[in-house]
Amino acid sequence: MQELTAQHTLIEDRFQGVPEVAHGGYVAGMLAAALGSDSVEVRLRRPVPTGRLLELEASDETLELRDGEALLARASRTALHIETPLPISITEAESAARNFLGADEHPLPGCVVCGTHRHPGDGLRIFPGPVAGRRLVAAPWVPDAELADGSGRVPGALASAALDCTQLWALIAHSPSGVRDKVVTASLELSLGAPVVAGEQHVVLGWPIGRDGRNWLAGAAVVGPRGEICALGRQRAAITDWGVPLGFRPSATQAKTTNKEEHHEAH
Repeated sequence: MQELTAQHTLIEDRFQGVPEVAHGGYVAGMLAAALGSDSVEVRLRRPVPTGRLLELEASDETLELRDGEALLARASRTALHIETPLPISITEAESAARNFLGADEHPLPGCVVCGTHRHPGDGLRIFPGPVAGRRLVAAPWVPDAELADGSGRVPGALASAALDCTQLWALIAHSPSGVRDKVVTASLELSLGAPVVAGEQHVVLGWPIGRDGRNWLAGAAVVGPRGEICALGRQRAAITDWGVPLGFRPSATQAKTTNKEEHHEAH
């Protein structure tokens, strides 16, 4: 039987996705760092609260995050194998971000990664939009110095968080017509590579993979200025009755679609 060691952690309120709930990608990256591994699988069992002291219980190969007796998440070492799409240019990423579906209306505007109510240095402000002609979403990302440590590197937990939201926006932007599923991140497979450096130009990519039962799958990558992979991930998003709506479209988009349909019917 493996011996467990316990310690405590507290996730600040600023690292939320859903109000008062820690961002799933951030939790995954935090657990990877605590486990001392650059490649992990994190299964999220319950919403992780912010602003409260939580317990970390570690063994050689796994790490559990608990709130008293409740298991919130479990991280284990793994090797991630995933095909990545061909990279895109900064210009293409900038063009994609201009079509970010959450720009005017956002289901979670306070999200630390993609929230439109977050300011530079407070949030990551990554706004992935659909890439023309490809089943991708993308956004440019120049991490603010306020996000970095003393060496100018962005913590792996924030690189992991960048993957999570981008994967969800890939599922939203490329969801089949008529889908009404709501999803939450159930698990993340994460591999951290080259450092994410503040002030340097990065591109964040996300792509849908498909559906597996009551889960939707997506991949994402953070690509550095020289084409190096800084972070790579695969997400399993579980269908729930309270999560992010895959059929989310801003009302302006819905109005345009309705107008087109009415125009078509009139002719």
